[in-house]
Amino acid sequence: MCRYSFKTYKFHYVCFRCRKTFKQTPVDDILLRIKKDKVYYELNGKSIRKVGQVFTKKENISLKELSDEIENRTVKCPECSNVMANLGHDFKAPKISAKKEWEIIEGLYRIGKTFFSCGCDGIGYIPQNEKDYKEYLEKVFTDYKNSIKFYQNVTIEEYPDKIERMDFWSKQKLKIETELKTLK
Repeated sequence: MCRYSFKTYKFHYVCFRCRKTFKQTPVDDILLRIKKDKVYYELNGKSIRKVGQVFTKKENISLKELSDEIENRTVKCPECSNVMANLGHDFKAPKISAKKEWEIIEGLYRIGKTFFSCGCDGIGYIPQNEKDYKEYLEKVFTDYKNSIKFYQNVTIEEYPDKIERMDFWSKQKLKIETELKTLK
């Protein structure tokens, strides 16, 4: 059963410089708090505006703008003020002293792997050392190349968005190539 459907959980934001995680409240909880208080504090914490009307049916656009503003906010590390990365509900941080593991996590983030799931199956395989990480990247690289080959051999009638799909897999493949070069 999907454990995240019954209760909202905070997201794990990571500072790769400090090698620490901090939890942040999701947008839905912030909106519920704003709705209850009927007052909205700007993200910089200075100005205040009344938002009671934002939650009426007539003002759905304002509500969308407000939720986009909250969702796209920049979360900074409370210790070093670096921008933090949202790694999802399921992220489990290694020890601060485990520098190699943190480097692997940062590499996974650079290639687009985050730790979001519905809570049923977990987050999948996470390499634990550099050798496993390199093997993982090589396997993913092969999978991406195969996806590109597949879409090269199909027609536009079968997949009208063939070009977009090939672009997507090419960009993903490029991320993996870049990450593999950093390991050598």
